[in-house]
Amino acid sequence: MSVPLNIEFPESLPVSAKREEIMAALDQHQVIIVCGETGSGKTTQLPKIALAMGRGKLNYPPGRGKLIGHTQPRRQAYCRGAENDVGDVVGFKVRF
Repeated sequence: MSVPLNIEFPESLPVSAKREEIMAALDQHQVIIVCGETGSGKTTQLPKIALAMGRGKLNYPPGRGKLIGHTQPRRQAYCRGAENDVGDVVGFKVRF
């Protein structure tokens, strides 16, 4: 059973503008690497793109969904990326 989500992609962010291209790459490859300038929306928009594609626990029956993993080399970046909806849709873990 799919959970209806209202996911918004701010068009001011370069990653949002490349959403279709990123979705196609995720559909065709198990791992992709996305490079972009600081502030381009990588941290905030990539997990939402994966979720919009039907990935993640929200789109599967309980116990059957997969987690969306998103690594960040700097603690500040991923804590900021997860500051909304922690424990509901997103969460984060610091240091292992």
